[in-house]
Amino acid sequence: MIRIVLNIALYQSIWFLSVLGGNKGAWAGLLLLVIHLAQSRCRVVDIKTMTLVLFIGLLVDGILQQIGFFSFRVPGFPIPFWLMVIWLGLGITLHHSLSWLKTQPLLSMLFGALGGPAAYWAGARLGASTFNWPLPTSLLVLALIWALLFPAIMLWTVKIKK
Repeated sequence: MIRIVLNIALYQSIWFLSVLGGNKGAWAGLLLLVIHLAQSRCRVVDIKTMTLVLFIGLLVDGILQQIGFFSFRVPGFPIPFWLMVIWLGLGITLHHSLSWLKTQPLLSMLFGALGGPAAYWAGARLGASTFNWPLPTSLLVLALIWALLFPAIMLWTVKIKK
């Protein structure tokens, strides 16, 4: 149980460092990821998962940025470095604190539909980004994306082996 709590705290630390500190804070978040990998019992699986999740983040958030859905205080292409680190951070939760969702597609869908938009909205409220579409529309679009994306990610993590 302590490992689960530490994994959650680690991800939240990476998220806050990156959102509040931008690219400078993301370097500290990257250091936390290295520390996680150094002590991880499934390092190879974590690295594969982080790579997959980063690719998805570059694609999804890159497209959303290109169509003008949102803009970032600290720009980057296809997405800012600090946002890449957040996606990598998400990758370390999937075999650890969120692993229980791997066999729960409906809960994964609900978790994605609520958690995805909440994270983006919190980031916007903290000044890291701006929604360029009306807030209700933005949150609905993100809920739909994450309701489909998160169960798919969880399904893919089941297929990642050592």
